Amino acid sequence: MIMGAFRSIVLVWALLFMPTTLLAQQAVAPAVFSALNNAQKAQQSGDLTSARNTLTAALDKAAEGSIELALIQQRLGYVAIAAEQYPQAIDWLNKALAQDRLDADVARQDRLNLAQLLAVQERYSEAARLLETERRNAPLELEQTQLLVQCYSRMGEYGKAIPLAEQVVKADAGADDVWYQLLVGMSYEQGQYARAAQWQKVLLKRHPARPEHWRQLAGLQSQAGDQRAAAATLRLAHEGGMGLTRADLDNLVALQVNAGAPWQAARLLEALLAQQLLPTDTARQERLAQLWTLARDRDRARAAWAALANGSNKPDHWLRLANIQLEEGDWSELLTTLQRAQNGASNQQRQLIRQWEGYARSAIENNS
Repeated sequence: MIMGAFRSIVLVWALLFMPTTLLAQQAVAPAVFSALNNAQKAQQSGDLTSARNTLTAALDKAAEGSIELALIQQRLGYVAIAAEQYPQAIDWLNKALAQDRLDADVARQDRLNLAQLLAVQERYSEAARLLETERRNAPLELEQTQLLVQCYSRMGEYGKAIPLAEQVVKADAGADDVWYQLLVGMSYEQGQYARAAQWQKVLLKRHPARPEHWRQLAGLQSQAGDQRAAAATLRLAHEGGMGLTRADLDNLVALQVNAGAPWQAARLLEALLAQQLLPTDTARQERLAQLWTLARDRDRARAAWAALANGSNKPDHWLRLANIQLEEGDWSELLTTLQRAQNGASNQQRQLIRQWEGYARSAIENNS
């Protein structure tokens, strides 16, 4: 529905340059210490090739499972990030973390950055697992929560994404419209139409002059089964000069029909007619009667066809009423209606009238 509004991730890298004091505290071998410092200087000057070559040469000087190897691999990862070589960066950061020698805070930052890289590469499931682990260990920052929401939404796990997205908008009063659009869309996909309507109201409050927000709110209220609220929303939009046309309103009714909800469509059309947002002409009265019939609401369908037939005296309308009476076994009323249908009936209709009259008289005789 509205999911396409969610924008791509924008990476803001907190590149992790190791200060000399930290390296010294970790008792790094002098040769590796020098290589890391030289690579850092080269990277800062923009010479990524030199930084990469220096680090690659130092790999042979570091033992497997050592802090030296972890630091070299980590730095190679961030050099790859700077070069926008994200698959290589993912590989190097994974190797560095696998050594399990980095300081806890440093390793956490690496995992969070790795999650961003994985999301950029559309590896949403892996990114989500990393973020979930970090979230269990300590609360995520707002930006990281936003990233986890994006991952869940791209994976179609809306049940997990919605509560987190709600946290995002509650934590940031100035959250971009896209977050509310995302909440509307995900709630809609979950079939939570009333919840979607509540978030759509926020968008409407922010941009009351946009007709599409009024249409979308009315549509969601209709999907939620609140046809009176939908009609009231459309009336407010109409009175506010939002430029909603009769076609917009008819399309909203058609939306319910296409969704396989003729009863909801009939209730909405009835409300729109009552609000005088649509003219109560013959065509729409017929549409309403057809919708009640399709919804198998016989009482309302019967009343609608009777009102039409009495107003138009058309045999088509009398026969639609007669069909309901036939199904319900109202034989005496059926005979009266069939008599009214005679006037102006075609030959084919007269044949049907005679056939149904026979059913009615036979039923009455059998019951007497």
